[in-house]
Amino acid sequence: MISVMKKIKLLLFAVLAAMTVPVLSASIDGADDEKYAEITFEKTTHDFGLFDQAHGDQTCWFIFKNTGNKELIIESATASCGCTEPSYPKTAILPGMKDSIKVTYKGSTRRVGTFRKTISLTTNAKVNTSYLYITGEMVEKLVEDRLAKKENK
Repeated sequence: MISVMKKIKLLLFAVLAAMTVPVLSASIDGADDEKYAEITFEKTTHDFGLFDQAHGDQTCWFIFKNTGNKELIIESATASCGCTEPSYPKTAILPGMKDSIKVTYKGSTRRVGTFRKTISLTTNAKVNTSYLYITGEMVEKLVEDRLAKKENK
């Protein structure tokens, strides 16, 4: 026969198990109802390639979509250098809608050479920090300009 103590232990275990199942199923069911914003970019890196100093200011746009089910709010966009200027929407982006981040590299005030700059975005998305990158190489003059001068002589 089962002792009284074993019966009490089994009864307590059964009660605890019965109480745990509704709690677990409620958290699983509630997961589908969770509202969150999510930012998804078409690309996170833009390469300006090779360009000359006379055309040093370069601009690109990073297209994104709110793939979440809650309004997306971009709280800030910060560049790793003062030569890079991000511009972002100041209004909420509805679920399913697209918008863009404009990034301008002010190369006309910089030295020639290669560069890689980072733009950090802070949002209300589930993953609240996103990173965008711009790269390129600015030269004093492009080879085509040099060749054209030689041909004109």
